Amino acid sequence: MIVFMTVFSLTAIFDIRTPIHTDKSKESKSDKVVIATSDKLANKTQQIKIHSFSNDNDLEDKSDDSTQPSNLTSEENTPITPAIANTDETALPTIVPTLNPTPTPIVTEAPKQKYANIGISIAKDFVHIRMKPSTKSESVGKLYRNSAAEILKTEDGWFYVESGSVKGYIKCDLLKTGLSDDTLIKKYGTPSARVNVDGLNVRKDPDMDSKKITTIYQDETYRVLETKGDWIKIDLEDEKINGYVKKEFVELEAEFKDAISKKQEEKILQLKAEKRLKKQTTIKHGNGFNYTDDDLKLLVCLIQAEAGHQSYECKLAVANVVLNRVKLHKASFQAIIYSPGQFSVAKSGSLEKQLNRFDHFSNQAELLTIKAAKDALSGSNNIGTRRFFHSYAAAVKKGYDKKSTAVKLGGLVFW
Repeated sequence: MIVFMTVFSLTAIFDIRTPIHTDKSKESKSDKVVIATSDKLANKTQQIKIHSFSNDNDLEDKSDDSTQPSNLTSEENTPITPAIANTDETALPTIVPTLNPTPTPIVTEAPKQKYANIGISIAKDFVHIRMKPSTKSESVGKLYRNSAAEILKTEDGWFYVESGSVKGYIKCDLLKTGLSDDTLIKKYGTPSARVNVDGLNVRKDPDMDSKKITTIYQDETYRVLETKGDWIKIDLEDEKINGYVKKEFVELEAEFKDAISKKQEEKILQLKAEKRLKKQTTIKHGNGFNYTDDDLKLLVCLIQAEAGHQSYECKLAVANVVLNRVKLHKASFQAIIYSPGQFSVAKSGSLEKQLNRFDHFSNQAELLTIKAAKDALSGSNNIGTRRFFHSYAAAVKKGYDKKSTAVKLGGLVFW
């Protein structure tokens, strides 16, 4: 009974493993058992070598002992599934075969885009960023072409964005979206490399055997100059040298062009105007004028009447307005200054008042006027060929400040 139970308990392993044969010295005489198979196998028989063994692993030869139990049950030709010899006394695991198994698909997630929410302006020049999602809403800034904005949300055909110091709404069709990080960095950004290891060698050439220039450290950021395969050339501004680092040890980032707020735009326009003014009012030295003492006196008094409390640069400009007219019309100083409708001080009496005081000019403003007149007559010019001027308030009122040649010096506008 014990032998039978041992054999039965190992039945499930047989169909899927090759029988393990023990040493021939311990084998029983071979008993061949015919195993009936299903009709689908066309009644083919399979002969299987069976080894019987007792519960203490002492195998006996049972071939001549007619008293031993048969390997067949009472039902004819129905075999008892034989056991498999296991010399380690460890039950082999049950394995269930799978026919034509379907391989589990490997799902690879797309790399996360760092700049997935960045949109690029595709406006011809610039697009207004508005306070509310309406073209009638106030503009709080401008996003110029190829500048970037972070999209915070979408609302009825409008993006709510943030760019620089500006937050507001832009029409969806005026921003290009869905660009990869690589495209954004290369085409629209100024690339930089942030070190993501603690201690990275910078080499002279893109080669591991190249000379080490220096070492840079985690979270330091450097401007990228170019990429060569697995190497990135960076600008070490502090050391005024360039070198290469392995791409795998840095994270590429980018700085994009931001929107301009109304306040920033006003400041930019002011700086541009100042730069333009400086360029156009730089004193240049040319040929001087032949003049008499009376010419000098008349010119000084006109300057004092028109710009007595203005800066030296403003006084020099007034003097050159007169000299430019003298040169253009080839007329005398007196004819130009007293020409009807040209200099209001000549008609109002202010010029005459200064002429009467000329011999007593002595304060700092008056002496500065004399210097400006003499410098102009010697060839110093800071307004080029401009021949007109007005007080700033009057110039703005009449629109003279909008002229392409208009420049402001002190309280006067020249054109």
